[in-house]
Amino acid sequence: MKKKAILLTQIFASTSAIMLLFLLGSCKKESFNSGATKEFTLQSAANDASYQIRVGLPANYNPLVEKYATIYVLDGNDIFDFVANKCKEISDNLAVKNVVIVSIGYGQDRSIDYTPTKISSITGGAPQFLNFIKTQLIPKIEQDYKVDTARASRVILGHSYGGLFGGYAFSIHNKLFGNYILLSPSFWFDDLIALRQEKDNRNDNKTRQQLVFMGIGEAENAGRMQAPFEAFYQALQKNYSDIKLEKNHEKNLDHLGSRNPNIEKGLHFYFQNK
Repeated sequence: MKKKAILLTQIFASTSAIMLLFLLGSCKKESFNSGATKEFTLQSAANDASYQIRVGLPANYNPLVEKYATIYVLDGNDIFDFVANKCKEISDNLAVKNVVIVSIGYGQDRSIDYTPTKISSITGGAPQFLNFIKTQLIPKIEQDYKVDTARASRVILGHSYGGLFGGYAFSIHNKLFGNYILLSPSFWFDDLIALRQEKDNRNDNKTRQQLVFMGIGEAENAGRMQAPFEAFYQALQKNYSDIKLEKNHEKNLDHLGSRNPNIEKGLHFYFQNK
């Protein structure tokens, strides 16, 4: 009996070790596994912050022959690798040309850079951040890499406050990006300022061609998140004649849990319709 107990203990210990290794492996941060990655730091003249930029080039990137669309990714520190890998996977599956991924790291607190109005000491930097993207980052990317400079070939992707910033860019400077992937956007911010900005700029924006994907988690707060999300979607659906528009609710998933599934669906929608 003693030998049997020792043997069972050894088996249990081995099994536990294997399970621990599996769990540690599953928690490992995803990395971009195809194509080349370039990195540089760019200091903003608008707010004096320094931003770490990562550029994911497609496999077989050929600047002598091809021009590539660009996807500008907010919260790049967290989701660049996931976005880049999904772009490779989806473009391969659909047999369409891949894109250049531009990841924007944090220069200031994201609550400053991604919010359009100043309601506290850590909000309201979106105008300066957008100016940095427009006047410094995009020109550098379009100078250094073989990318298409047309509005229709630029995408902005953001989640939460990043989705709010994407909505801000859509309303305030619609000429910059032709494609928007807005995930769980914080349109509740500052008493629904995003909805007012869309309405105030609607006449200038509604006749332009644009692609908009909006995704949210079904389990996100109904009043705070869902209601303004739906109101923004309805405003686009009813008033924009040349828009390609889609929304998605991820069943049973919350604010963070819905992020990656909606990134994947948003990218799939973009590659199918670009």
